[in-house]
Amino acid sequence: MVLFSRKNLCYTDYQWNSFSVNDPRVSGKPDETPFNRLEGAEMVYLVNKLMVLWDYRFVSSGTKMEKLIREKMPEEIIRQKDVFVWLKENLKV
Repeated sequence: MVLFSRKNLCYTDYQWNSFSVNDPRVSGKPDETPFNRLEGAEMVYLVNKLMVLWDYRFVSSGTKMEKLIREKMPEEIIRQKDVFVWLKENLKV
């Protein structure tokens, strides 16, 4: 289920690389896979995945996640699972 897509992103400066469907950067569950906050496909994947996991149904929730990741998340957080933990602690929907 896709709740959040490329058209919902607030920022326009993302890189857009091609990933295979099974690439862990854009599939599976948040894990030890590195996360690049400037890669559009990774941002869309992670925000969408967390919205499904946390049962968020409004694009505005995904927008809040994107803004928090880009504006507030510490630079040293570079793994998907760490983004998950940080957002869970800092997201007030």
